[in-house]
Amino acid sequence: MKLAVRILLVAAVSLALTGVSASARVGEIVASFASPAPKPIALTWADGNVYCFCQTSPYLIWKVGPRSGTVLGSFRFAKTGADTAGLAHDGKYFWAGNTATNYIYRFEWGGRVASSFKVNWNFGQGLAWSGFHLWGTEIGTKWSHGYYQMRVDGRVIKSYTSFYEIFDLAHDGSNLWTGEYDDVSKTYRIVGFEPVKGTVVGTFPAPADEPWGATYDGRYLWLSTLPDNGRLWKVDIRGVGVEPQSLGRIKTLFR
Repeated sequence: MKLAVRILLVAAVSLALTGVSASARVGEIVASFASPAPKPIALTWADGNVYCFCQTSPYLIWKVGPRSGTVLGSFRFAKTGADTAGLAHDGKYFWAGNTATNYIYRFEWGGRVASSFKVNWNFGQGLAWSGFHLWGTEIGTKWSHGYYQMRVDGRVIKSYTSFYEIFDLAHDGSNLWTGEYDDVSKTYRIVGFEPVKGTVVGTFPAPADEPWGATYDGRYLWLSTLPDNGRLWKVDIRGVGVEPQSLGRIKTLFR
């Protein structure tokens, strides 16, 4: 058997075993549509729909159908209102943070609060539910922003520091994904990392500037961007594997 044919066969078998299409490309846009309102800064996925908080009066959380962006409902969560940041869903309750008070709330659709706690850092733009714990982000100084893994009562389990400005968070069952802004190059990108050791698993250019919102639907990553009155993006991240490299700009503070 010729070497070239043998290489092709090995590659085909490898792709079949991993379930990754030969044409798959991390960061490929699958679909997109307009935001229900300007400034869609936080996303979460629940009950087969995308939920989006838009930081535009009257500061609503929108329920959006994922096929065409049809608005299916909305409400205003009074505990966070205009200061809402981050959005997550744990299978039963929604979570959102308040950047003015540093409180994080667990609540039902419609607004009934189930629990809350206050964090001792400047709550940032990100929240994600990992299946057992909550992840949140911190607005730090210019070169020092933070990720925090928390229990449902707010007790911190682990934290990381990032040299980049970070936005909303998504958890794909194994990895965390977020939009980042590099103040040196003045560019945005999407980065995924494995949160146990802080190892990069994938990066790709943001579909547009200001990629603030992020969530995962069980198969695809969803992002929201702010230009042009806001847009929601469905993005392929299948086939991502852990690369043998350190995250570099993130260091473990404690475990």
